[in-house]
Parts: sequence; C-alpha cells; structure tokens
Amino acid sequence: MATKQAGVKINENLYEINLGRVKAFLIKMKDNGLILIDTGMPNSHGAIVKYINSIGGSISDLRLIILTHAHIDHFGSAYYLQKLSGAHVAVHENGIKYVNGESGLLMPVARSSKSLKDKFTAFLVPIFTKFVKPHYIKPDMVLKEGVFPKDFKINARILETPGHTKDSISIYLEDSKVAIIGDLLFGTPSKLVAPSFFEDYISLINSVKKIKDLDPDLICVSHGKDHNVSDISI
Repeated sequence: MATKQAGVKINENLYEINLGRVKAFLIKMKDNGLILIDTGMPNSHGAIVKYINSIGGSISDLRLIILTHAHIDHFGSAYYLQKLSGAHVAVHENGIKYVNGESGLLMPVARSSKSLKDKFTAFLVPIFTKFVKPHYIKPDMVLKEGVFPKDFKINARILETPGHTKDSISIYLEDSKVAIIGDLLFGTPSKLVAPSFFEDYISLINSVKKIKDLDPDLICVSHGKDHNVSDISI
C-alpha cells in the first residue's frame, strides 16, 4: 500500500506538511530561518520536527509560529514546538482567549447552513473537543491586518479573513502570489468550497471576496487540496 507523503515542496521557500486531516506550512526565510503556519492537533510536534529535518533544517531554525485561528487542530502542538525551538507565537487578538485557556472553551460555537452531514459535523466538533486535553500557550505577538510580524523579513502580508472564526487570518506571500488561508475554504479534489462549519457566513463570503480580489496564483488550505483562485465555488 502506498504511503501518504509527509509533505510537499510548493516552491523554493514554501513547504506543505501533511498531518493527516490537517496541514501545516513552512516558510523559509532568506537566512534559512523558518516560519511555521499552524501546528496540527496535540502530539503533532514530532511529525513537524521530522519533516523540518527531512528538508535539511533543524527545530532550532524555527523563529515564528503563526496560528491562522484558535481551533485545537491548528494550535494543538504550538506549546511543544515553542518549547523545543524558542520561537515566537502569533495569533489574532480575537483568538488569544482560546489558545491561552482563558475562555474555558477549545473553540467557539460552530454552525452550518449546508448539508445535513455538515450540520452533524458542526454539532459533533464541540463535543469531540471536550475529550482533548491541550497544552495552552501564551502568544507573544498579535496579528493585525496588513502587518507581518516585524523582524521577520519576508515579503508578506497578514489578512484578517473572519468567517470560519472571528480570529481567522490569512497570509499572502507577495513574491510567489500564494495565499495561505487556513479554514476559510475547504479543498475538494476539484474545487474550493465553504468549510463544514463557521461562526459567521456573511463574514466568510466577504473574506473569500478579499482573497479573490488579490488574484493569487495558488490558494493553500488547511484541509483538502490546494487550488487556483478560479476553482473557488462559493
């Protein structure tokens, strides 16, 4: 039986790490330092370290961890990865109370206006998270519209793209015209569609338009297949 690839090199400075049902992304800086986008579920840190090693890097090269939003499958391994690397952790201000445990919830209320299957998923996810024991983390950087964290000299922008959650952000890499959008959209084999659940559908539609207006060459999603902007179906 063929094994699933641990990761994919998208271009000279961007890598996609397959963590099962969710993905993380690595950006290589000019000095070979690394920026990690999302960290997967708890206990994914070993797979991430292994992948970094496989491309000739080291966990000590990790300088910054950006969380696209504060769901457990995105911040789940941030604690150990920060502990191993000393990297900064950045999240939008609306996500801080979830990743540091202050809210008492692992995720906000989810809703769906799509199929019965999606509605059932939205119902199950909060129940599932009650059985997950995360290591909470205190982020030391706050992500804001248009501003990439200082001292990390890459040609990129942070985009506030709420909808899936109020704290959802995307990262736009100017040189390669790649948008990394977290769970704003889901990648089926043939198109990009709305995620199974979200906090605010109107905000989600507006955020998708924001990404479309950039006309990126590639849209990288956390779940499913990456696509071109022309494959958005929402």
